[in-house]
Amino acid sequence: MSLLKKNKLVFIFTVVALLAIGVGYGYQYMFMSPKKVVEITPEFTADADEFNNLMDENLPSWIGKVVQISGKATQVTQDGILLNGSIYCQFENSQDIQSITKNQIIVIKGKLVGFDELLMETKLNQCIIIQ
Repeated sequence: MSLLKKNKLVFIFTVVALLAIGVGYGYQYMFMSPKKVVEITPEFTADADEFNNLMDENLPSWIGKVVQISGKATQVTQDGILLNGSIYCQFENSQDIQSITKNQIIVIKGKLVGFDELLMETKLNQCIIIQ
C-alpha cells in the first residue's frame, strides 16, 4: 500500500511540475516583445518605383512585411519623409529625420502598414536609415 501512495505522490508532483513549466513558457511567449525592424531581414529590396509597381499588383500580401527601399526624399517633415512622392516613411527615432535633406538619395528599411487612398501614398513605419 505504501508503494501505491509513493507512486501517486510522484505522479502528482510530476504533473504539477510540468504544468508549472508550461505556464511559465506560455507567459513568456505571450508577453515577449516583438522583433524590431533592425533585427528582421527585409522581404523586398529594390527601388521605390519598382516597389510601387509591385504594390499595385497585390497590396494585402505585403502588409506587415519589412522592406528595404531606395529613393529620393521629395519631402521632409518633422514626422517623416516622402520617398519619390509616393512612399511615406515614419521613423522610430526623430533624430534620423534631421539628417535627411530634400532631394537626397537614401535607403530605408521599414514595415509596410498600408496604403492611404486619400493621399495616394504607401505607408511605412518603424523606418531606419540604411545609407
